[in-house]
Amino acid sequence: MPPLELVREEVATLMAAFRAGDSAAGARLIELFYPELKRLAARHLMGERKEHSWQPTLLVNELYLELVRIKALPPQAGERHNEKAAFFALAGQIMRRLLIHHARPLASKAQKVPLWEEMKTQSDTSLIEVEHVLSRLGEIKPAIRTVVEMKVFEGMTAEEIALRLGCAVVTANRYWQFARHWLRKEWSGTLQ
Repeated sequence: MPPLELVREEVATLMAAFRAGDSAAGARLIELFYPELKRLAARHLMGERKEHSWQPTLLVNELYLELVRIKALPPQAGERHNEKAAFFALAGQIMRRLLIHHARPLASKAQKVPLWEEMKTQSDTSLIEVEHVLSRLGEIKPAIRTVVEMKVFEGMTAEEIALRLGCAVVTANRYWQFARHWLRKEWSGTLQ
């Protein structure tokens, strides 16, 4: 078996164990992809203010601590060949949330996003549940999930989202309105 296939199989095995609640598998995934995770962290930090107190290494360390706390993930739908992408999607989302949580106490005038505020008040809505629901939303249309992540977790405006996605502002707004309605329905009115 070529080395790439061995790595792919190791990642699939580790992700299966991690999804089942094996935190050591999460730690091994971080170790395996540490240089790539550090580059991902650096990209996330590029969008932050210049005097930000965190560095890529610290963000990866915080990611590690979050992954260790995860008890289990929903099973992966479909084939296991894309487990690396699934891990990096989860890692990127956790990094964004960590940066937002770090910035919130520092910015008393931060823009409030109503859906995020509503989601925060739901004590039973864990990071894993949010990831599961967003994954299902992404199955409908990946761009809609991206709009939700940019709006809710990054606090971007419709204009900024449209610019990044290369679409019309009206399209970004339409995706956001669909997502809000779908998320409220999905959580059976708990976000009303």
